[in-house]
Amino acid sequence: MKVVLSMSALSIGIVIIMFLIVQLVGRSALEDTIRDSGRANLQQAEANYRNYVNTLSETGMIAYFQSRKDKFGKYWDGLHRPWPTAEERKTRRGYPWFNKDIPGCRQFANYNQLINDRIWVMVASEIRGNYGEVANIPDEKKAAIIGKAHYDELKRNPTGKLLEPASPRQVNDEAWKDLSINFFGDLAAYYGLKDKQKSWSDLRTAIAKETQDNLVAHPQQGIRRAIFTEYKAEFVNDLDQLTTADDTQVRLLIFEIKTPILPGFDPAKDLSVISPSKEGMPEVAESSAKRTDKEMNIDPAAQVAGGPAFSFSRTQGSATGDVVYLYLDRKFINARQNNLVLLLFGVAFVAVLISLGTAFLVGGNITRPLQVLMSDIQIISGGNFDHKPIAQSRDEVGIVSRLLGDMAAGLKQAQEVWAENQSRKHDLDIAKEIQENLLPKHVPRIAGYDVSAYYSPSKEVGGDYYDFFLVDKTHLGMICADVSGKGIPGSMVMMMTKALVSYEAESNLSPRDIFCKVNRTLAKDIKRGMFVTAFYMLLDIPTARLTVASAGHNPLLMYRASTKQCVEINPGGIALGFDKDGRLFERNMKEETIQLQRGDRVVIYTDGVTEAMSPEGAEFTSERLISITTQAANAPSSQYLTTLVNALQAHAQSDDQHDDITIVTVKVG
Repeated sequence: MKVVLSMSALSIGIVIIMFLIVQLVGRSALEDTIRDSGRANLQQAEANYRNYVNTLSETGMIAYFQSRKDKFGKYWDGLHRPWPTAEERKTRRGYPWFNKDIPGCRQFANYNQLINDRIWVMVASEIRGNYGEVANIPDEKKAAIIGKAHYDELKRNPTGKLLEPASPRQVNDEAWKDLSINFFGDLAAYYGLKDKQKSWSDLRTAIAKETQDNLVAHPQQGIRRAIFTEYKAEFVNDLDQLTTADDTQVRLLIFEIKTPILPGFDPAKDLSVISPSKEGMPEVAESSAKRTDKEMNIDPAAQVAGGPAFSFSRTQGSATGDVVYLYLDRKFINARQNNLVLLLFGVAFVAVLISLGTAFLVGGNITRPLQVLMSDIQIISGGNFDHKPIAQSRDEVGIVSRLLGDMAAGLKQAQEVWAENQSRKHDLDIAKEIQENLLPKHVPRIAGYDVSAYYSPSKEVGGDYYDFFLVDKTHLGMICADVSGKGIPGSMVMMMTKALVSYEAESNLSPRDIFCKVNRTLAKDIKRGMFVTAFYMLLDIPTARLTVASAGHNPLLMYRASTKQCVEINPGGIALGFDKDGRLFERNMKEETIQLQRGDRVVIYTDGVTEAMSPEGAEFTSERLISITTQAANAPSSQYLTTLVNALQAHAQSDDQHDDITIVTVKVG
């Protein structure tokens, strides 16, 4: 009985100690998990912040306006009113923004295009109505002013509503050189310019200023305010769904904007974001426990509206000074800690009962073999899987002892396999995360162009890379690259290449110069034997002029709509990272400029396309790529990529790829 009681007391003591240790470790682990969760949530919030401030640029706001016609359809229609007749001009105070029968163009890339289009609509409306002296202008002069195609359309449909154009229009200033402003006397009188000394330039300037001040930049009713109001409401609503969900830990999210991103908007009052938005800005307070960890401020004892919170914040770059704040609900966290304690207590209570029952059932005559067995268990549980238990009896305890030895051998083997798999999995997870962060999240939408891309790695982590970035307001850079290595080394080289290209491409309009500068840095740091092939395209958006350079990459494939044929363009060059000195690289690096026309398509790709293998070992070939491009050249870019990828899959007849596949294509609309 003493042995049994001693065993029982020992078992209970072990369970209690384990309970205390596990509780302590569990609380600490939970606190670490909460900190990691907060960091992850803050990183997600920072991604939302970057998307928010990027969209607040003129380009971003206009792109949002173009993509959400459902939201702005009523607003846009409200800008179109009946054009005043000759009789109505005597009483009306002003002209509408656009004529309901001659619609303005919604597909403008910047506000200057919108202003020019509005000036065109006003002039075309006056010509269509033949008001005053306009009737005395010769037809050929009218056609020269607004464009012959547009004038012919007015003549064909003199009273009905015209279709909204696909691109903005602009009055031909040259046609006004020998024409008096008084031919458009009503417009000139409205703007106070009916004077022989005034010119068309004065009238254009007056209309442009009125349009800019009242249509574009009006603080309450301007189009910039309308776009921002809709975008911010949608953006904040998405954040509110996160911060007000029943199962969320996020209690408060704040984007403190300090830079005047949008003209005429107060950063603190207009641009800053608070979510949940319905509650307004609650009272927040910091604690003495606040600390800084890797540029991130962490406060585990902050206060939000008098309640406990766990706060995370970080300044978004020294240039802007903007700050993102994230507050987790401490009550939710404390509840999880309490649940953990209750769970551990329940497990400990059950373990005590099992220990007592086991002690009374097996006591007595198995005490000594059991002690030996317990000793073996302690040795093996301590991690010594080489220990071999020696059976002291032929009964159940002896069988367990032998099974314990077999289990130790199995655990040792499993431990080795597990450690090897964990190491591989860790490497792959890191490489995959790096690569996913390198690839662009969205394909740019540019009026007049159809841009699309496709990427498919051959393994969990591939060696290809592509990217888009605006060099300035009128130039779009596009790159497609292939790193010689895979896994973490390849991903690190990809990251270096992306960072160098992004840095050197800023305000740089020479693809050759970008590659030369990137090679000078990359060649010094890249591992010997590794290299990067790349093809860079710089698109001049207004002129459709394409400047290209190749660093040992596959040639650019261009389809000419005028000839309905494809040609390959390869300016010449060697791969990045080969030439450590750089002089050979710079001598071989060339760049070429191509003038694109409407209907033309350009395609850059990696060798995973042309070298895709069939089951018989036959490659896909560039000839087949050219054939498919010629057949599907007029299709939208997304449909062209679908056609090409389907052809690759039909050729391979397998989900396993021979190499990574990356394709970037641009079609001129």
